[in-house]
Amino acid sequence: MNQDYISRLYEYYKKHNKTSLFESFLNINIHELEEGKSIHKVQTCENHTNRHGYVHGGMLSSLCDIAMGTACISLGKKVVTIDMNVSYLKPTPNPINLTLVGTVISYGKTIMHTVGEIFDEKGQLLVRSQGTYYISGDFEIED
Repeated sequence: MNQDYISRLYEYYKKHNKTSLFESFLNINIHELEEGKSIHKVQTCENHTNRHGYVHGGMLSSLCDIAMGTACISLGKKVVTIDMNVSYLKPTPNPINLTLVGTVISYGKTIMHTVGEIFDEKGQLLVRSQGTYYISGDFEIED
């Protein structure tokens, strides 16, 4: 991939995350993007919590999936999740500013392996995930 593609993809995500119903509910914002890596920021709110007042595990899992999937797309590939596991290392209080990092760790013709991590404001690791993605084609940026 080249820097022009990465720049166009970054702008695409800035727009998409504001207009997509799911991504706007998650309040996810792209922060940095490079080949094989994506960094996002999220400010949680009460809508993201479970009945105990912590950020819901399903929310955190979705955030990992988006960060890891975006890292795959940064390599120009359209992907679908085929396997994912999530380890919740510490409770995630609300409200909180989160940093999500998705990284492609290996890939071939049809499969990509990724790692996703979620950190709090102090840089503490709260969630770690691994994902496997099927490459279904090349990703085309919609203008």
